[in-house]
Amino acid sequence: MTHPWVLPERYRGTPLLVFSSMAFAVMALCARLLAGRLSPGQVAAGRFALGLLFLACYFPLMRRRPRFGRVPLWALRGIFGGSAVYLYFIAIDRMTVGPAVLLNACWPIYAAIIGWLFLRERVTGTLFGGLVLTTLGAGLVMWSTMGEGTSVSMGLGAWAGMASAVLGGAAVVVIRALRHETDAATVFLSFCLFGLLFSLPFALQDWRPLGWDVALPLLGVGVSSVVGQMTFTYAFGYVTAVAGGVATQLTPVFSWVMGALLLGEAVSPVAVTGALVCIAGVLWGTGVVARLRAPVAPPAA
Repeated sequence: MTHPWVLPERYRGTPLLVFSSMAFAVMALCARLLAGRLSPGQVAAGRFALGLLFLACYFPLMRRRPRFGRVPLWALRGIFGGSAVYLYFIAIDRMTVGPAVLLNACWPIYAAIIGWLFLRERVTGTLFGGLVLTTLGAGLVMWSTMGEGTSVSMGLGAWAGMASAVLGGAAVVVIRALRHETDAATVFLSFCLFGLLFSLPFALQDWRPLGWDVALPLLGVGVSSVVGQMTFTYAFGYVTAVAGGVATQLTPVFSWVMGALLLGEAVSPVAVTGALVCIAGVLWGTGVVARLRAPVAPPAA
């Protein structure tokens, strides 16, 4: 008999997904607080270094060893994911936090396209329609940044955000190819290890002095990213992949609200319109809308 105050197991996934989305939004907010004070390479290197520190404690405590599977694919996941994070932090550094996070959150639609190209996964008209909507929405977000003062910097940030989504989608496709050969912690190890190797040269090239004023936001980036990643992975034990795709669209919503309330960042009507179109495109293209509209099967007699 289940205790009346204990949430049934089938409902544990959704709150965890919401919490992980909030954690990723906090990470973006902390990264934005470091804009102009540390280079994107330093922020990315700090995030990955803290992730490796966590894993150095996790594996011994859990009495587990990494399970690599096909090492080239395992390494490729880290290279794609690490480069995506570096570009993501460039976008956050040059743009306001809401649009930057939104552009990165378009990765599910690119993962679907790349999965079709390399894993021969099925492509549908729904997927194509979602891609069109997502591209249109992202274009509106990028266009909204062009009139905000330093247009060149904003434009580069917008392109970096789009590129981070494409590389993030490629990283997810590699994870799919490895899904029977490894585990979540070993995938996270690849992400942190190769992400650090990728971002460290950029950090050293544009090194800026470290002080106590940047220590707390940088720690916030690392801790919130680990909490968000591990919670997100754990939640998939209770929910479907579709629910996970929906959860990724909560992160830009939380980020936009936090940026407006805590940082006083302006919210452009064009950018908000583009954000809504982007989210609609991702939900449509990944099949979430179709599943929500599907009739519910009657219970078995």
